Amino acid sequence: MRSIRVSSAVVITDLGVSDGHKARYVVTNEATGRHFSADARALRFLESLRTDGSVQNAIQRSDVSPPHAARLIETFARNGLIAGAELDVAAAVAKQPLEGKLISLRFDLANAARLARRLSWVGRMMFSVPMVLVWGALVLLALAVFLNNSAQVTASLTQLARGGPASWVPAAMLFVGLKAVHELGHILAYRIMCLREGFDPGPIRVGMMTFAATPFPYTDVTSAWRISSRWRRAAIGAAGIYFETMSVAVLVLAWAALDLGALESAILQVAVFSGALTLLFNLNPAVKLDGYYILTDLLRQPNLAGRASQAARAVVWRALGAEAAQPGALELAYWLISYAYRWTIFAGVFWIAYRFDPRLSVLIAAAAATLLMIRPIFGTMKPILTKVTPMRIGATALVFGLLIVLAFVPFRARLVVDGQAFVYRTEFLRPSEPARVAVLDGGTGVIFAQPEILVDRASLVTRFEIVSNMARTRGLAAAELAALEGDRASLQKRIAELDARIARLSPNVSADAALALLSGEHFNGQWVSTATEDAVAAVTIPTEPFLELRIRQERLEADMSEDIQIRLTDRPECTFRARAEGGWSNFVARDGMVTVEAAPQAALPQCAQAIRNGAAIVARVPLPPRSIAERLRIEVRRMLQERLPFEEEA
Repeated sequence: MRSIRVSSAVVITDLGVSDGHKARYVVTNEATGRHFSADARALRFLESLRTDGSVQNAIQRSDVSPPHAARLIETFARNGLIAGAELDVAAAVAKQPLEGKLISLRFDLANAARLARRLSWVGRMMFSVPMVLVWGALVLLALAVFLNNSAQVTASLTQLARGGPASWVPAAMLFVGLKAVHELGHILAYRIMCLREGFDPGPIRVGMMTFAATPFPYTDVTSAWRISSRWRRAAIGAAGIYFETMSVAVLVLAWAALDLGALESAILQVAVFSGALTLLFNLNPAVKLDGYYILTDLLRQPNLAGRASQAARAVVWRALGAEAAQPGALELAYWLISYAYRWTIFAGVFWIAYRFDPRLSVLIAAAAATLLMIRPIFGTMKPILTKVTPMRIGATALVFGLLIVLAFVPFRARLVVDGQAFVYRTEFLRPSEPARVAVLDGGTGVIFAQPEILVDRASLVTRFEIVSNMARTRGLAAAELAALEGDRASLQKRIAELDARIARLSPNVSADAALALLSGEHFNGQWVSTATEDAVAAVTIPTEPFLELRIRQERLEADMSEDIQIRLTDRPECTFRARAEGGWSNFVARDGMVTVEAAPQAALPQCAQAIRNGAAIVARVPLPPRSIAERLRIEVRRMLQERLPFEEEA
């Protein structure tokens, strides 16, 4: 076997802390700036490779298992630390995951080292104790101004949402300027902290990156691992936010003190977006931006994202019986958070695609399932297929087969809703228009009167009789007769309208109905309007038993079955069947709820014969059989729909 050669650019940094009983180090390739975390055994293995280039000897001397040694070889090759004829280094170099490329892409553009040298005085000033105190005071003062002018902030955001592209230009220019200042903070911080450590920072690469299809500038300060102080490394990660928040604070204070014209709304808009993006992205450790590097620096956990992915794989490998190192709790926790965050990003892209074209969202969903589920599973299983017993492989395949069956095989579905059962209908009496209330003797009835209507009707009837008599006069010209007939028709229509108003004002109470005065005696003899809070009376009318089911509007479906199973809430053993009256899609929603009326299919069972009016019921409405995948698709569609399928009643 030809020997493996170890790069002379390898630098090992002792973090000076222990993870339990295991010392932690950072192995850096100074030629490329790539780095990773390692323990003492990994360093012994690397040192043995440097000594004689034999993998077998290195395994024996460092006391690592062959699978662990294979993973170390892959890690060393991926970071450019080793080379050799027996190594397929190109195959070992791991590329950025495809889902990572879709979420985040980087484009290197220039070297900012010369700019950093020219502005070193700015860096020395900004990273001094007095300036940090000034920053804190400015941010607090700007926050107070911002909160005290919340109305103007809301108005500026509304203006941005309603305005056209022309109104976005000032805010966009300010936002780009802020992001340039943000990256300048990283550039100057990297140079100042390297100089304080006593070495030249070297090249500082800058460029553009896209995150969730949004462009941002970026600064590559990978070589900051040469800095021994974790606080200085964390300062480099926080410098962008430091510069940006100070700039936002100065802008807000300038907005409060000066008349800036068209820039005033743009300043408030950019301040909101800058703060939101800082919290959602820059300070979020789930993605490799500022928050991630600050966290890993302070915890002394370099390459946490890479080790988290390996920890997740190790859990699967150990569950399948393959040999793997015990994963750390921190790495597993970070993997869960970052994995959930990737799903969140894809969910946002899916939502945007659905708004643009639902067919495009199907492609996004398929890509997310492939990149975040199928591809990771394949990548996890491929290295250990030859190391797992056939029994475990069969058991795993059986579990996945059952999951697929459960996901795509339809089974019974039903919708459970609440409702009430009624044997009486109760109507509350209010006048249809302003009228005088008259209570009959003994409180047996109530009348809504409007004398003006009766007077107008009598006047119209008199005029109608006069016009009718004139139309019967002999010798009238055709034009005169036509005019009189037109007047008769107009008068007849107006009389009919008054009759309809009188009918609406007169409550129709049948002989078997029970009338109860609620506030009629209080209003007796007074004029009331339709807006009165209290109903004048309530009329209860015996009727055939009927049911009212209350379903949230988004849960109502056009293909619901009308065969409903009913159970009394206070008597669960009492059940019967009912049928909806009318098609499901014909019901009207109010306040987001649809009231569906149903009737028992046959005579009520004995247990429900003495049902009380308004008794609570639970209804089970059968739905077409659906698989879990189909139900998930329907739920997603409901969440994303622009508006509910049924209009509210006017």
